[in-house]
Amino acid sequence: MPADKEDNRRISYVEEGSIGEELGVVPGDILLSIDHIPVKDLFDYRTRVATEYLVMTFRLQDGETFDAEIEKDEDEDIGLSFVEPLLDTCGSCHNNCIFCFIDQLPKGMRSTLYFKDDDLRMSFLTGNYVTLTNLSDEEFERILSYKLSPMNVSVHATDPEVRKFMMRNRFAGNVMERLIRITEAGISLNCQIVLCPGINDGPVLEKTLIDLSALGEKLQSIAVVPVGITKFREENNLYSLSSYQRESAEAVLRQVDHWQDFFLSTRGERLFFAADEFYIRAERPILPASYYEGFPQLENGVGLLSDRRQDMQDGIARRTKMKPTISTKKSVIRPRVVVLSGVDAFPMLNSFAEALSVLYNINLEVKAVVNHFFGEKITVTGLLTGSDIVSAISSDRENGIKDPDAILVMDCMLKADEEIFLDDMTIQMLRDTLTIPIVISQSTGEGLLSALDEYTGLFLKKSQRREKRKGNHIHE
Repeated sequence: MPADKEDNRRISYVEEGSIGEELGVVPGDILLSIDHIPVKDLFDYRTRVATEYLVMTFRLQDGETFDAEIEKDEDEDIGLSFVEPLLDTCGSCHNNCIFCFIDQLPKGMRSTLYFKDDDLRMSFLTGNYVTLTNLSDEEFERILSYKLSPMNVSVHATDPEVRKFMMRNRFAGNVMERLIRITEAGISLNCQIVLCPGINDGPVLEKTLIDLSALGEKLQSIAVVPVGITKFREENNLYSLSSYQRESAEAVLRQVDHWQDFFLSTRGERLFFAADEFYIRAERPILPASYYEGFPQLENGVGLLSDRRQDMQDGIARRTKMKPTISTKKSVIRPRVVVLSGVDAFPMLNSFAEALSVLYNINLEVKAVVNHFFGEKITVTGLLTGSDIVSAISSDRENGIKDPDAILVMDCMLKADEEIFLDDMTIQMLRDTLTIPIVISQSTGEGLLSALDEYTGLFLKKSQRREKRKGNHIHE
């Protein structure tokens, strides 16, 4: 096995009391094979350890190898975790999609941001949407054989010529064949469609929905999301695309309404949804949480504002019934807390500003931050950068607005495992630049309320208050 392949199977953690610990395996050791056959990936590993008798071969850190003969219950886990969760190199995308957001990034960002993931296995591990164009028939059938469900597929169009054009891949036209094969294998399916005005909406979208509706009960959801356009498209010599405006967004929503009526009458569920941005552009109101039938595509921004609003309403109602852990009745000074938001989420969050000010005895303001880094057409909170925040606060200072006592930053702006923005500014750098305390909030309604609980000290259990006094939760 090549050395780089071995590194993918390097052990990062051994569960206490597990079979792995009994074998003497430690982090840094490498799994070479099971029953003397190399392991392809995580799914191959999970399938092959689900047996009563097996032989696992390891390479120790001193270079020696040993075979461990194992007898166990069939469903008993070995207790090993790996540095590379997939136990293999993640497959990259070889398409050249006209709408690809990564192609619209400026030059000079950290290298990991330019990696295009299109690995079907990651669909099961992380919920990623994949195109099904970057794997062979053999690999496709192997993954289907594991019967893992659901599968998340970026469809975009079922018209073969339109899909090939959009993805700049002459082999991309067979998507319906593979979708049919997925459902025939008994695997549930979520479909995503990135809509580009004048290309795959209108009649093309109608054909796509007709084709997808024929897939039967294994089809769990379909969502349309609008193409995102940064200011770097022209600079990067990309295909010219336009954004959805009020009339074009409304046309999409009328099509959504029609198909939802169809699915409600034939299946008793809406099945087909549009991303929040279409409702914002069409100036339609946010729909109730019950409309989204469990939010099957929340991470695609489908019903995200509705979910956050319901979460906020429920959280405020719970806290209103609770007795605060400290008294604020005699408090004269009410700290000014500014919650930073993308332009799209601002109206929903701002509708709670007064209620939160009263609940926490603070002056809470919501600030819509314009995205200068990627361009003003990018309006979601998760794509704001540190430099955008600095620009917004600097503008307030120039206009004579006093600095807030604290700024609340949503964690969706940050790297998943590190406090760093997309422009490589860290929270520490932001703190040093602005000299204002920074509070990091999870990107949910309850997450925002919990962050305010910690900042104010209200509605915390005694143990949580002790932790707060130690300064473990708030970046100041």
